[in-house]
Amino acid sequence: MDRPGSSILARLASSDVDERRLALTEQEELLCVASYQDLLPLLGDEDPTVRKLTIQLLEELGDCSALPGLLKAAADPDPEVSSTAAAAVREFRTSEATGTLLDAFTNPASQIRAAAIVALRGAKDSRAQAALSRAASDPVREVRREAVLALGYLQSNETVPVFQTALNDSDDEVRRLAVDALSQFKLTDFSALIRAATDLDWRVRRQAVDALSKHQSEEGEQVLVKSLADDRWEVSKEAIVGLGKLRMPVSQQLIPFFTHELADMRIAAAAAAGEIGDPVSIPHLQALLADPDTGVQKNAARALRQIETATKSGS
Repeated sequence: MDRPGSSILARLASSDVDERRLALTEQEELLCVASYQDLLPLLGDEDPTVRKLTIQLLEELGDCSALPGLLKAAADPDPEVSSTAAAAVREFRTSEATGTLLDAFTNPASQIRAAAIVALRGAKDSRAQAALSRAASDPVREVRREAVLALGYLQSNETVPVFQTALNDSDDEVRRLAVDALSQFKLTDFSALIRAATDLDWRVRRQAVDALSKHQSEEGEQVLVKSLADDRWEVSKEAIVGLGKLRMPVSQQLIPFFTHELADMRIAAAAAAGEIGDPVSIPHLQALLADPDTGVQKNAARALRQIETATKSGS
């Protein structure tokens, strides 16, 4: 007696690639009759579209037994297939899948290691934390990036030394992610963030300036003031925003930014002036009410109201 659904399963084994593709698109019927064992052989199909459709079906089935095959597919030579597989692996975030994902950390293929790491983001498992900490020094930068990012989700004090070490990484993005992760902790030592504020890469510097603005410290505030003179406007802008958040008395230092050529910088200066609440900024903010940029005008008007309120409450 034929197995229920044997017709569509037979079509999966057809020598006609179009027939295999068509059968795989009939997801509703396949999900009723197919097991992961029926689909796994198709991960080695010669046709990339067949492999991609198979991955999507295995993801829908949700059977953890298919996870090793999906992880292997994350290293598929076709980029569309490999990205589909990596996305599918992320859906297997269960305690049942943790062991398989951890085993993949030692796979020779970096794409497989990275896919397993992404799937373990936020996993509250001591084994995962230890494995991710080791992966933060992986020889492949993409893997290190994913490991540092995943560790950031855990927000465990035990991982702080890993992030501090990652600040010396040769990859700019690893360093930036490490700074971002460190900013989430209640730090008492800001030396690592202060060093990062002088990083060669401006994105790392900007992230460090943002991180320092989240913590009240004399050393950090001094760095923010110095960063106003950074050769990248993006870093200077972040410093202006940070000084405003901290309500630092830097109104005089903000004056040049009220006439900056970039509207974003004028907006940042106006917003910071409003937070600081120093009347010395009033004439500069009044001048911005006629700025050609409406965003600048709105922020200047808001800042003037803030200063007026602060002045009245302080009198």
